Amino acid sequence: MYKIQKKIIITSVVIAFFVAVSANAQHYQQDIDKNSIVTFKQVMQALLSDTKMITQGIILEDFSLVESAAQGIINHPKPAMSQRKKLMKALRSKVATFKDFDKVVHGGAIKIKQAAKEKNMVVIVAEYQKLILGCQSCHSTFKASLTIALQ
Repeated sequence: MYKIQKKIIITSVVIAFFVAVSANAQHYQQDIDKNSIVTFKQVMQALLSDTKMITQGIILEDFSLVESAAQGIINHPKPAMSQRKKLMKALRSKVATFKDFDKVVHGGAIKIKQAAKEKNMVVIVAEYQKLILGCQSCHSTFKASLTIALQ
């Protein structure tokens, strides 16, 4: 019972955080042409915006918003080749770990989109937790070194 309460509290805190900052989502959201060359930072900002929109969709029980935002994560643009080369050089032997985190986030977005189509909020929230954990794990593992590598 304690573990369930702990998960509920953690989920509530995460959702509350994103709801609190979702008012600023419009400010940070960028209209990135999928065919244009973008920076890694722009890709991350777009993913953040889509993640905030999923949160908003969960809170408002707006399944179409959740589905649309999940689609944005699924089809995010790739950074420019020059940026990807720098990333690969900085990651070195940890490329597989980075790709594993990406698979967690991408796979979660696919499951969230499908659950939104089915209007299944229980699955949306469960997969959203996994997606957020994938984001946070990747950031705690790589953000500092990749920020330096891309300067």
